[in-house]
Formats: sequence, structure tokens, C-alpha cells
Amino acid sequence: MPTLYSENHLLEPEWTGELWGAEGRPVLLLTETGEDRSAWWPVAARLAASHAVAVLDLPEGGRIGDRAETLAQFVVGMGTRAPVVAAYGRAAIIASLFACRYVAHGVAAIEQALDAPAADEDTAAALEEITAGPRKIKCRYVSVFASEPRPGYAAWLAERIPGAVCTVYGTEGRYPHLSAPERFTDEVSALAS
Repeated sequence: MPTLYSENHLLEPEWTGELWGAEGRPVLLLTETGEDRSAWWPVAARLAASHAVAVLDLPEGGRIGDRAETLAQFVVGMGTRAPVVAAYGRAAIIASLFACRYVAHGVAAIEQALDAPAADEDTAAALEEITAGPRKIKCRYVSVFASEPRPGYAAWLAERIPGAVCTVYGTEGRYPHLSAPERFTDEVSALAS
């Protein structure tokens, strides 16, 4: 397989990742702190044929709002606007807050319910801003789960983010985007269209 990516310090030393492809709508793939970004490589390789893809490690620590701001700075530094942002776990809260505050074309939030109990005050404030704040997410939004979230979650989500879709892959484990990469890349490509 040819090398499709280049590893870079993309914005600051703590923002590292790879760039895959160079054409089409930008797609940002965010890892949760402590996760290995190489898990995104099968998805990035599939998307790179039609999208400019960045696989990013989030900076360690910091407030969620500050991390969303840094993501906005990264997008500006890429020289682009309105990316599709796909993120797993807690990184999906950052992606959602980015879409709430800035311009995104779409968000794929993986294994992160926006009505989940908050682990701390920072997370609670971010979830409150995303779901009930004065600015609403206006882009396409898909919430991806391996198994069914709590009953009523899809309707709850659609009330707070108009047009949001909740998708259940029915896969084993907690990584539906990696268990069914073809389905997930189709989903992201649809968000990017």
C-alpha cells in the first residue's frame, strides 16, 4: 500500500497527527485523550480518496472550551472552513462544542451520548452549552453507537439538534467505527456531501 499520509506537528507541539489526501471537503478525525490515533488509519485511508483528512491527537488536559478553540485555530491554520469532524468518546464533546461555536459542515459523534452524566463541572458546562445554550448546532449531526443508547435518546437528541440522527451499528465492543469501517466511512462521506 502506498504511503498516503505524512506525520506533522500540525499547529503546536501538542497537536500532532497525520494528513491523508489533499482534495475534497476536509474531515478531521479526533482521538480521545490516551487513545492511539493509528486506530483511525483504516478510516482515514478509505476517506483520503475523496477528502482531505487530518487524524489528530487532542492536546492533553485543558478545559473543553479551550480545546474547541484550539480546534478552531487548527481549522483556520489548515486554510479551510466547515470541516466534518468525527470524534470518539469525550473528544465527541469537543467536536460538538466546536460545531456549536464555529462553522462545521457535519459532526459524527461516536459512543458519546450528550445526555450522559458529566464526570466534572467542565463537562457539565460543555454539555449544557451544546444542548441548551444560546447557539445551536446547525450542521448535519450523526450520533453513532455500537448498541442501542438509552430509550428515547434519538428523540431527545433531535429536539436539541434539529435533523440529528442516531445510528446503531449493532457491532461488538465499543468501537463501531472500527468494527464497521466501510459503513462509517459511507456515513462520513454522506455528512461531507
